[in-house]
Amino acid sequence: MKNDLRYAIRMLRKNPGLTTIIVISLALGIGANSTIFSFVNALLLHPPAGVESPQTLMAVWNRLPDGDYLQHCYPDYAYFREHNRVFSGLLAYSSDPTLVSWSAAGQSELLEGQLVSGNYFSVLDVKPVLGRIFLPEEDQIPGKHPVIVLSSQFWRYRLSSDSSVIGKTLTLNGHHFTVLGVAPAGFRGVHPGMAPDFWVPLMMQHQMIPGEEYLANQTGYWLFVAGRLKPEVTSSQAQADLDVLARQLAQIHPEARKGWGVAVLPATGVAPEFRRFVVPFMTLLMAVVGLVLLIACANAANLLLAQASRRWREMAIRSALGAGRRRLIRQLLTESVLLSLAAGVVGLLFALWTGPLLLTLKPAMLSFISLDLPLDWRVLGFTLLLSVGTGVIFGLAAALKSSRLDVALRLKDEACGRYRKSRLRNLLVIGQVAVCLILLTAAGLCLRSLLNARSVDPGFRIDHRLTVALDLRILGYSERGSQAFYQRLLDRVGALPGVSSVSLANYLPLGFTRQTTGVLIDDVQPPLGEQGFPVGLMTVGPNYFQTMGIPVLRGREFS
Repeated sequence: MKNDLRYAIRMLRKNPGLTTIIVISLALGIGANSTIFSFVNALLLHPPAGVESPQTLMAVWNRLPDGDYLQHCYPDYAYFREHNRVFSGLLAYSSDPTLVSWSAAGQSELLEGQLVSGNYFSVLDVKPVLGRIFLPEEDQIPGKHPVIVLSSQFWRYRLSSDSSVIGKTLTLNGHHFTVLGVAPAGFRGVHPGMAPDFWVPLMMQHQMIPGEEYLANQTGYWLFVAGRLKPEVTSSQAQADLDVLARQLAQIHPEARKGWGVAVLPATGVAPEFRRFVVPFMTLLMAVVGLVLLIACANAANLLLAQASRRWREMAIRSALGAGRRRLIRQLLTESVLLSLAAGVVGLLFALWTGPLLLTLKPAMLSFISLDLPLDWRVLGFTLLLSVGTGVIFGLAAALKSSRLDVALRLKDEACGRYRKSRLRNLLVIGQVAVCLILLTAAGLCLRSLLNARSVDPGFRIDHRLTVALDLRILGYSERGSQAFYQRLLDRVGALPGVSSVSLANYLPLGFTRQTTGVLIDDVQPPLGEQGFPVGLMTVGPNYFQTMGIPVLRGREFS
């Protein structure tokens, strides 16, 4: 084998042009596959950093009558926490990032935080690098313990790794929070995509989300719930135990939980409400880059076949000296695998560059999503296996073709079998063109769909419209102060030259966030488990329809 490697390296160095072309061609295909797999790994496979034994963590979800999953309200979480017999600890944390105002040195900026239960870090077995984590008693009385644990990234980049930060206060939404500790580097929570700057107890909800009452709200489903299984307890046993508790809750709240169940699922990775979208999308992307690699393999195989036509005499001499067909195939496959391994190294460097680049292309409405693309053993192993497999696949045709020969004829330079050789290469070219046409057609249809989507009438005007987002609650404004500020804002913006209309709304149409409510219709029964027909709701100011260019078909708009 060592001689095969030395000879293969010598042959590749003799043909630097061919070697470079094949390596670059394969590197693009392997790199594209490694890039997409790094996203698959980050979203579905990679365990959360800093969490001990993540395989024993199980998430508890509401299962709706239509099969969908839903988060929990705080009263239901408290009931599961107190009455379950299968978890050594049951934690909860807010499902959406909480935007707060951080005031420091006379300036304010927005931070993303997360509300968590007092046992959040202890159940996850996360050890702080500085200070300590929350105590259970710090999450029992609303508003009593304004304490905070900082993320390592926030501590390093915003506080310059201040080792004396423990015990100091941070002003969030006008309230002073005492710093208890700093989380370990890389820890971002259980689910990928979230990168909180800090964590505070659930009991500080009113200070973090002013104007909302979530702690006592029986229909406010805002919490992810997860627990660590007790030793010797299986997920099926946990499911059976939680089923009993879910039936008890349905008896306590028959209207709110009619037809509802509970689901116990692995807690790590993408949440199930998003998994049904993420998995098919990632599968589609892997199929697309797989076709790209197939094109690269066909191209490399064609180049090797062309080179093999010039190595008939060499193969004949080696065979005459005693090398069997298996020996010749092994030698040729060694060369192709070396080429693909070199392409794998280049492709991995390509993936390290393109992965973060793709993250910068995410839409603005998903700007809160932060994803790490770790270069761990899964990505390295995938790239290695893909490189070896690619080398075998594209090198096999040339190896089989070159090793099947008549020694006497080849030593006489008689070129028989040329038609079959030419036919195989032609088939590879046809295959390349066919797959390229498939990808180009699919890309063209996708581009056309995007262009058509841009031309679809959304029901409102998008030209000559500007928006700005404000949340005065996190800046400490009272309800009366907010109303006065917004009125002054409307008056001053409306008086600007070139402004024809101005209004307010709590959400933008077709935005990522939305609010729903239930509507009852006379003599019509709402869906099972619903207290009414769910409809979208927006709170808007005067002249909203005029400002957005939405025609009012009957009646008038708000004044």
